[in-house]
Amino acid sequence: MLSLEQLTIDINQKTLLNKVNVTFLNSSITYLQGSNGSGKTSLLRVLARVMEPSTGKVIYDSDSTINYIGHDLGLKQELAVIDHLKFWSSIYDSHITLKAAVHYFNLEDLLDKKIYQLSAGNQKKTALAKLLCCKADLWLLDEASTNLDEMNQKLLNNLIISKANNGGIIILTSHNDHYIKNANFLNLADFK
Repeated sequence: MLSLEQLTIDINQKTLLNKVNVTFLNSSITYLQGSNGSGKTSLLRVLARVMEPSTGKVIYDSDSTINYIGHDLGLKQELAVIDHLKFWSSIYDSHITLKAAVHYFNLEDLLDKKIYQLSAGNQKKTALAKLLCCKADLWLLDEASTNLDEMNQKLLNNLIISKANNGGIIILTSHNDHYIKNANFLNLADFK
């Protein structure tokens, strides 16, 4: 379970979110909704512990792991795809899932290619493969389906559903209409 208590996010003396009180239960998928600049990315960054809230608390088991994929995919352009995946699987001691990640996102023919040689869609698939390489209880996905074709969007949605079915908490943003059935929606306009 993940709870936000009286969470406020101010950036550049502007309040993006004010006194957010929300609980995300295990096995849940929640889409953050709001216009550009409404605080979706900032909230994900706070939940990922990349930035601190202005006030309030995020209550989450400190031993739990978080997998955050933001607008910046965190891919080093000069490294090969396989080097990225090996790096993440070694950090999380999850070498056993490396082959599954490669196969799931059809990366077999790209393993020796440098990131800068990949299309935007293949870069996104490489970043998303981290979801399988890194065992985490909480997934925070900011526009994760951007640059994916329809088949890969379905693969991503199936992976998200599987994670939720296994007790994970998934919080995400999306600008496409491929919403997962039975997902929750949190409108950030309610916290202005």
